[in-house]
Amino acid sequence: MLQPHFAASSPAANWLLANWQVSGIVTVMSGLPIDIVDPAGGSLYGSNGGHPNWAPGATRQIALSNVPTGYYFNPNAFAMAIVQPGQPIPSARDPNALAGNSTLSETDLGNVSRNALRGPGQSCVDFSLMKHWPIRESLNLEFRADFFNLFNHPDRNNPISDISTVVATGGSIDPTTGRILSPGDFGRIIGASSSPRIIQLALEFSF
Repeated sequence: MLQPHFAASSPAANWLLANWQVSGIVTVMSGLPIDIVDPAGGSLYGSNGGHPNWAPGATRQIALSNVPTGYYFNPNAFAMAIVQPGQPIPSARDPNALAGNSTLSETDLGNVSRNALRGPGQSCVDFSLMKHWPIRESLNLEFRADFFNLFNHPDRNNPISDISTVVATGGSIDPTTGRILSPGDFGRIIGASSSPRIIQLALEFSF
């Protein structure tokens, strides 16, 4: 409880300034992992999904640099792991292994590792303020104000990390190389994980 020294000598000051209580919770955390995925990946192995490839010359550092406006990471750093018929399979243990001679290209498992990137950091401040007025021995009045997300700070969701959304959201991919020609919403953040500021007031009379 907060009670200024001079409040003890004045009933009015004591009623107004004494018996305050403040508390708060500060939450700060790093971003969640981002797993770049391709639901159509690994078709050469009969897999139900895999990861894309790094585009030629791209690395994690490249994916986080030269980011286009409106994107969280550089989508052009990734490419679908397409293997053309009769071409070597990069992930195969046998260096002489070739994709089948079907008329359709297939996909490898991809060389982008799981959880290759990390999303935006998260932070939040919750704050409470309480005033207590003792009236009589068994009568008390208490006012409480709670502020959730005090500074109304928006915490953003992870970006879209499914490379198949390139085509689904109006983008395009080179069917021969798997390189992204137009990224669509792949790499964009389209939502927030935090609630707006919420203020809760309460007045309690106990007897």
